[in-house]
Amino acid sequence: MSAPALLIVNVDSDPDPVSVYQEDAAVLAKYARMREILAAHTGGRAAWTVLTGPMYRTRFSEPPFTGFWGEISAEGADLVLHPEEDLYGPPEGTAPGACTYYDTAHMRGVILQQAERMAAAGLSFAAHRGGYHGLTPGMAAAVREAGIGIELSCAPGIAWPEKAAAWADAPLSAYYMSAEDPARPAGPGEADALFEIPWAWDAIAPGTSRRFVVGENYMINEFSTLEAMRGVWDAVMARAARTGEQQIVSMVCHTFTMGQPEYEERLTGILGHVAASGAAFATPREAKRIYDTARLAPAG
Repeated sequence: MSAPALLIVNVDSDPDPVSVYQEDAAVLAKYARMREILAAHTGGRAAWTVLTGPMYRTRFSEPPFTGFWGEISAEGADLVLHPEEDLYGPPEGTAPGACTYYDTAHMRGVILQQAERMAAAGLSFAAHRGGYHGLTPGMAAAVREAGIGIELSCAPGIAWPEKAAAWADAPLSAYYMSAEDPARPAGPGEADALFEIPWAWDAIAPGTSRRFVVGENYMINEFSTLEAMRGVWDAVMARAARTGEQQIVSMVCHTFTMGQPEYEERLTGILGHVAASGAAFATPREAKRIYDTARLAPAG
């Protein structure tokens, strides 16, 4: 029998604070600690983001980071393209308060160039995740053009037009995305649609712990509590039991907190809770295969 729910652990590997340069060795040490925790709790199944942005356009798609990406890919993890155009920027010439994600030509260039850079290093992106949950139809088209078939930006209930995040009515579990409206499932005639995996949400309220950060109604390790994340996960499992449909969702944790006991213990606590619930961990590619297999299975 398949697990009632699948959890994809999104590892946000951006350095923090954004305004202070950290040496490669310091960043990689935090990566190594996260890798150790995930090896112990998820079998290494995870989705690791690779940052690109105006401040660090190519840094994380060059050595020594490409060596690390190659190692975790060989261990079964998936890599995720993560453009942060406004947090690590914005690009020169951007108007105050503007969101770069609405500049389709710019975003297409960023997405295609980063996919090409990784391919030159013998690596590939399994998925894409926009900063602040931002995704436009134009960005989605560029993601597909880059050969990426999975998307991870969706936070159901969130509507932040300032960040191109329009997920107010999005499904609560994985779905194939409409090319015209990322928050709507693709129609029967839409071929080659992106596979979207939403963030786990309790469907109670789109809480915010601070501006443009989802809070305790979602599973985000650094901006929640262990008790709250357990509650969100219990709501996901209850939804699976109530609907009889496997739930496929994601959570987010950040490498910049590695080495800090509070955040490490919170992360291991929620991963243990998920495992004890009878759910399973998956990479984005594994989740898509499981979803597709279930859809093709004969009824009855």
